[in-house]
Amino acid sequence: MRNLAPQSIAFFMPDLSGGGVERMRLQLTRALIARGYEVTLILQTLRGDQRHALPDGLRLVVLDQHSVTRSVLPLMHVLRSLRPAFLISSLDHNNIAALCAAPCAGVRVRTIICQHNALSAERVLGWKYRVVPALYRLLSPLADRMIAVSHGVADDMAAITGIARTRITVVPNPVIGNQQRTEAPRATHPWLTDPEVPCFVFAGRLVAQKDPETLLRGFALLVRGGPARLVILGDGPLRGAMHDLAAELGVASRVHFAGYVADPYPWMRVARAVILTSRYEGFANVIVEALACGTPVIATDCPHGPSEILARGQFGVLVPVGDARALACAMARDLQSVYPPHVLRGRAAAFTIDACVEQHEAMFHRLPNWAKRSVFGLVLTREAAPALANLCIATQPERLQLLVTPNLDHIRLLRNPAFAAAYASAAIVCADGFPLAAYAWMRRAGEARAITGCDIVHHLVRHPGLATIRVAVVLESEATRKCLDLWLAGRGLLGNWSILVAPAAFSKRAEDQRRLAKEVAASRPQIVLVTLGAPTSETFVDMNRNELPPCWVLCVGQALRVEIGMIDRAPKAMRALGLEWAWRIYQEPRRLVPRYLKAGLWFPLAVARDLVGAAPLPQPETKGVTPTT
Repeated sequence: MRNLAPQSIAFFMPDLSGGGVERMRLQLTRALIARGYEVTLILQTLRGDQRHALPDGLRLVVLDQHSVTRSVLPLMHVLRSLRPAFLISSLDHNNIAALCAAPCAGVRVRTIICQHNALSAERVLGWKYRVVPALYRLLSPLADRMIAVSHGVADDMAAITGIARTRITVVPNPVIGNQQRTEAPRATHPWLTDPEVPCFVFAGRLVAQKDPETLLRGFALLVRGGPARLVILGDGPLRGAMHDLAAELGVASRVHFAGYVADPYPWMRVARAVILTSRYEGFANVIVEALACGTPVIATDCPHGPSEILARGQFGVLVPVGDARALACAMARDLQSVYPPHVLRGRAAAFTIDACVEQHEAMFHRLPNWAKRSVFGLVLTREAAPALANLCIATQPERLQLLVTPNLDHIRLLRNPAFAAAYASAAIVCADGFPLAAYAWMRRAGEARAITGCDIVHHLVRHPGLATIRVAVVLESEATRKCLDLWLAGRGLLGNWSILVAPAAFSKRAEDQRRLAKEVAASRPQIVLVTLGAPTSETFVDMNRNELPPCWVLCVGQALRVEIGMIDRAPKAMRALGLEWAWRIYQEPRRLVPRYLKAGLWFPLAVARDLVGAAPLPQPETKGVTPTT
């Protein structure tokens, strides 16, 4: 896939240790730079064996934070400064840090997290890993895409976290680069040039996950039946213990600990077989590297990568996890006749860097549009109040288009099925108030603005085109009607407005609702203002759509009463600070204190439900106009 416009990508990792994840990330950054992307590597600390292998053209940013928790704020500042289009994070705790930092950076950055190991297997590593699934579940709505390096890891992640499997994309690691690397000169170590004694190679960090103890015990059983040698490429905290175990098993003279080797291909090309004894894996890069060299592989059938790469034994030998005897038996076989080199190289071709880059590029293009992100199942408009007022006056829709202005109380009312259905059918949804707009900003749901019904009505009644269209108003009382009559008469608009008053308790009588809807339709309005309050206004409109005419319907609550002077609006300073709700409580404490208290208590619960992926409202298809959401 061709990259039509260079984009900036930031990768976030803890350091540059000599593991497969770090090596794979550097290969991917090198390939993306070659395709014209601007790539930045963000590290917690600058340490590791691969810090001298950075590709040309890579921008390096070091947070200098040993704690992943303390890296959240520095990462947030870096994202705000660099403004990358995509943030790709690797490894569990760094993924969590990325999901916390990106929404607070205040910039448009799409966050992609990558899971390299099975979460179920990592639980044994301590409480810091046991909390990862719950944090993934809580923060998953903040991720634009979640990647797993194998189908097994993806299935495990979905099962452990409860995240829908369809949200997890499988992208295998980019292991194989240019062909020259796999055709590199053979290693010159004397053990590898002796055709009389078979030499096996193990490549991996000496940690409990890789189970080097089973490797040495299996090798010790093998040498009882004949001479053999073992080269261990890699370093780690268990190196000293493995030296001691080799001596205890009497094979110290037959095992060479080579330490970390930046390029394992020369060693793999001349090995009798490459061994992997892991207890669990996410993908197992070393298997693909061996296959690319045409070298047979013996691997434990651990969750989840080896079986997928080797096609359940079609391209290599699988032995039970921790079974030293089965490992020794497999090492004693003549594998080169069973697995011809050209077959193994053909299998490795499925895991090239080019294939991985193309999958990433396809994923970049499939990421959801910012403007279509939702909170509480609602897609909030990015337009300002003047633009919305102009849209309602300048366009005649082909069917009813509902505009709603949800506040905290409305989010609580979404538990009402009829009210939720009305909101699901709305063409335009405005964030009425600071809390909802702030939460939408945190969720990066477009550039949602705080727009109240008062803002829309204020600009609507001052629009010069208002005098040329018909407006219908559904009011809650005769007192409001009298005030509105005087207000319209003073502005010469009385002849263009049809004023209707809903009968008492009409929301409980369907016949009264249909009658009122027909009266509205008879006036043939382009705009209808409904001021009955929530949920009455919204449910009345939605349940009587067939009776109402094609027009703009604005459910604006008390906004019209504010505009005509029946209620004083909050001072500009309070509005600027998002404190208009406090002014309303001051005006009507008896009515609004219980209401706002309920809404304030419910909102954190609603946020929690939204974050963990509660079923969103279905978004309607609007026809006849282009919605400005």
